[in-house]
Amino acid sequence: MVGKPAEGEYFVNREKELERLLSLTKGVEKGAASNCVLIGLRRTGKTSIIYNLAKKLRPTRIIPITINCYGLSSKSRFARLVVDTSILGYVERTGDNAYRKRLAKVLSETAKSAINKLSEVTFWEFSVKLRDSKSDEEILVEEALQYVESLAKEKGVFFAVILDEFQDIIKWGEQTLKRLRTIIQDQKRTCYLLSGSATTVMHNLVYEKRSPFYRQLFEVSVGKLENNIVKRFLKERFDTVKIKIDDSEIDKIATYCEGYPDYIQRLGLELYLLVGPGGSITVSQIERAYEDMILGLDGEFENYFKTFSPTEREILVAISREKSKASEIAREARKQVQNISKELRMLVNYSVIEKPMTGQYRIADPVFSDWLNRRFSGRDKPLGFDSYIGKFA
Repeated sequence: MVGKPAEGEYFVNREKELERLLSLTKGVEKGAASNCVLIGLRRTGKTSIIYNLAKKLRPTRIIPITINCYGLSSKSRFARLVVDTSILGYVERTGDNAYRKRLAKVLSETAKSAINKLSEVTFWEFSVKLRDSKSDEEILVEEALQYVESLAKEKGVFFAVILDEFQDIIKWGEQTLKRLRTIIQDQKRTCYLLSGSATTVMHNLVYEKRSPFYRQLFEVSVGKLENNIVKRFLKERFDTVKIKIDDSEIDKIATYCEGYPDYIQRLGLELYLLVGPGGSITVSQIERAYEDMILGLDGEFENYFKTFSPTEREILVAISREKSKASEIAREARKQVQNISKELRMLVNYSVIEKPMTGQYRIADPVFSDWLNRRFSGRDKPLGFDSYIGKFA
């Protein structure tokens, strides 16, 4: 199952994390919810957990809304997403289209006297400030979140606000985090799940004493799949379509994927398309399917690569070429060690690279590392390397 959240028989070994989040979230109906943080590397299945959590909340009065914070350009954009998504979530769950029509009428009225409900007042005030380019963006964020709470009170429902890729909100600074914490801790009918892939940054959010959220969030961690889980899942899926595969070939697939659920699904699908139902899988076919998978991810990886600074890009390429020590990385990037120390620290904090042992670095995502190595292959830098790196700026 590729390109969408895994569910059913494809949702494997995440049941414990899902049940913990469900128990913590459902407490909001009894005034005992715990705000949570879901921490895990990219492609380890956080989106699938969030999706399945939302499914399990459907029989309750809790309405889950998910905001993807990745790359949000401004706080006002975030605030508008919160309001729009909460309205959409409420109307879809309850079928109360009259409320949406009422809000449209509120916006068309010239006088505030047309408003007679708390949520309408909050919505009207937020909309007025949103249209004013001079409005304080921090106030917009506050009023957006207060609108969710006022809607929940007025309509007798509850909200679970899921902020995915929350590390991009953390970049907005301590003042924003302090305001968020003040709002979140005072709300009674809304609970929050903050999800992020920058593991060090997210851990610091919870456990760093200077963090506004210090010990205010219950952590649920999600890691890579254990090797035995991966191999059992692959064997079961191939058996389902009567594809023959030896244990040694399953080991090779598992080695390529390193426990990342997304890559397990993608490589499995490539092999299914290659050999078809009832076929047999060989080592050469696995290698070919792996190359096809990397090729299929080319556009996604290139866009991801663009998000890094020129120096960070050179560091990543150097590490993909098996330069693991800071001195080796600096030499490959033609820079002084002290001139890349800040970038190395940032890449570690955002879980792009990791330190498997003291003084050594590697790219956390093995497939992304292979993509980089193929794109910038060779012992020497290819012609135009520096200008090619620079074009992503």
